[in-house]
Amino acid sequence: RINKWSEVKNAALDDAIPIALYRLDKSNQEFIRYRLAQCSFAESWGNGVGSFTRIYFCMAELNKQRAEQLMHADIPNYTEDTK
Repeated sequence: RINKWSEVKNAALDDAIPIALYRLDKSNQEFIRYRLAQCSFAESWGNGVGSFTRIYFCMAELNKQRAEQLMHADIPNYTEDTK
């Protein structure tokens, strides 16, 4: 949705787009760090073959939660607002 902001001719958005994309990128980087720490912790709950199952399940679950957060984020859709 942020990339579509460039379709709207607005000086304020011209400045906001790179900032929003930069912050989204930083947020994604921090999420990856969090996911690694959290799932490494989950992996430590036991040993053996089951630990690999736990880490992959953990990553899948956190990825699903992150995707839902991004899909439901309160990001303005300026292309619809201007029609």
